[in-house]
Amino acid sequence: MKNNARIYIAGHQGLVGSAILRLLQQHGYSKLLLRSRAELDLTQSVAVKQFFQVEQPEYVFLAAAKVGGIQANDTYPADFIRDNLQIQINIIDAAYQTGVKKLLFLGSSCIYPKLAPQPLKEDYLLTGSLEPTNEWYAIAKIAGIKMCQAYRRQYQFNAISLMPTNLYGPGDNFHLTHSHVLPALIRKFHEAKLRNELAVSIWGSGNPRREFLHVDDLADAALF
Repeated sequence: MKNNARIYIAGHQGLVGSAILRLLQQHGYSKLLLRSRAELDLTQSVAVKQFFQVEQPEYVFLAAAKVGGIQANDTYPADFIRDNLQIQINIIDAAYQTGVKKLLFLGSSCIYPKLAPQPLKEDYLLTGSLEPTNEWYAIAKIAGIKMCQAYRRQYQFNAISLMPTNLYGPGDNFHLTHSHVLPALIRKFHEAKLRNELAVSIWGSGNPRREFLHVDDLADAALF
């Protein structure tokens, strides 16, 4: 990928997209195509098609998604499956139709079964039931992965997928109920410190293990 390549970062203002943007800028990529949600609603197929036809990106980082923590996923299941399916379908198809050279789709480790053996292997995908609190988001992400595979198989479209685990870093969301686990914990500890509280209440039994990845390390992997 040359420094003068036309690169579209879908979701450049989010945690992942902003990290990819920072890294590309550091490496001297200058023709970066960026649109805010107000400028381009990725759930609208006509608008997405027009954008790709006019701007003609050569490479696409698909980091746009409706994301949230356990409570948000459990409270708004329809929003999570609808919005993410629409975003993925619109971008992947428009990228293929306009001759994009390569597309990178960002999935999630929640695509794997709740009781999958550890450590996870790609072969475990679709071998069991998902974690019920975020299955709507997971199903949408699985559909995106399978759409990339289908377009590669039928059309030889160069689409690949990455599965990051729980992310943290600059640009994170610290909302108490809509954020992911690490920023939510940081905020709880911070506010407890300010109030001189002796204890902090944390969801869960404390038995499950969680993996964390700094978003800049993910950006390195995405560019690689």
